[in-house]
Amino acid sequence: MEHELLTAMDDYKAIAELLIDKLIAETDQPEKAKIHAGHYFEIENADLLNGQETLSGNWWFDVHGEHCMFKNLTTGQILEVSLGRKESIGNLDPYFFYNFLETTKSLKHLTKYFNNPFSDMLNFFEKLDQQKVLTNVYGVQFRKLV
Repeated sequence: MEHELLTAMDDYKAIAELLIDKLIAETDQPEKAKIHAGHYFEIENADLLNGQETLSGNWWFDVHGEHCMFKNLTTGQILEVSLGRKESIGNLDPYFFYNFLETTKSLKHLTKYFNNPFSDMLNFFEKLDQQKVLTNVYGVQFRKLV
């Protein structure tokens, strides 16, 4: 189970990076130069260049505060991605990661190990932090080290 969850964390980061790249490329971001320099906190809910309602691949997005929520309108998969600097993309919040598992068909079975989506996942993250697999970035945000 732990190995599958660690692999799911890698999958989450890879999809998050792809979606952020898609968001930057497919929207009219006013601070595009700063964003390309790694200042992802400059990302906004900008207009889509294609004139559509979603990014390619049928991804809806909503930038809010320090996060961007992506939802695939075809599959229902949800990723809540931390903004900030480029390295923040891989940050994991216990509840947001649980929600990613819950909405990803091939990973949904992993949610059965967590009765309380937030606190049980937080306990798991803290255990991985003690094992030096994750590091606590701030608050309840963690980042995978290995």
